[in-house]
Amino acid sequence: MIEQQEILQGIGEDLLGFAPEGWERLRYEYSAVAKYATDSLTVEYSNGESEMVDCPVTVLSKLARLRAGMYQEGKGTWFSVEYTIVPPSKYSVDFNYDEYPDFTFRPSPEGFADDLKTFPRAEEFVPDWLREQVEAARGGAG
Repeated sequence: MIEQQEILQGIGEDLLGFAPEGWERLRYEYSAVAKYATDSLTVEYSNGESEMVDCPVTVLSKLARLRAGMYQEGKGTWFSVEYTIVPPSKYSVDFNYDEYPDFTFRPSPEGFADDLKTFPRAEEFVPDWLREQVEAARGGAG
């Protein structure tokens, strides 16, 4: 748990380093399966405008470590996370363990099957959408 908190704090520091002048809220979204991941960083300003900005690449390796470190035998790990920062130093982190992750480009069914091999789940913890992807990777249609 201590290492997880340190990683989360490091991610926040990295994101703050990319925050442009005048930001009011940062929202970082990351989704991953196996060796495939997508991310986005949205900056919101006090005037109601928002924009997507480049993400610090250092965050990706930290999130991969965090995802692996949060694996629970039989239950799996999370598929996506939303990390929100509000000045001066408030942040929240929401992990998605069960819903289909939001990807910029959809991974192949094999990517989902590889993820389940890497982070095995007991049958009762495999969401229907993941079961369908694994079946598609095996070439079956049900």
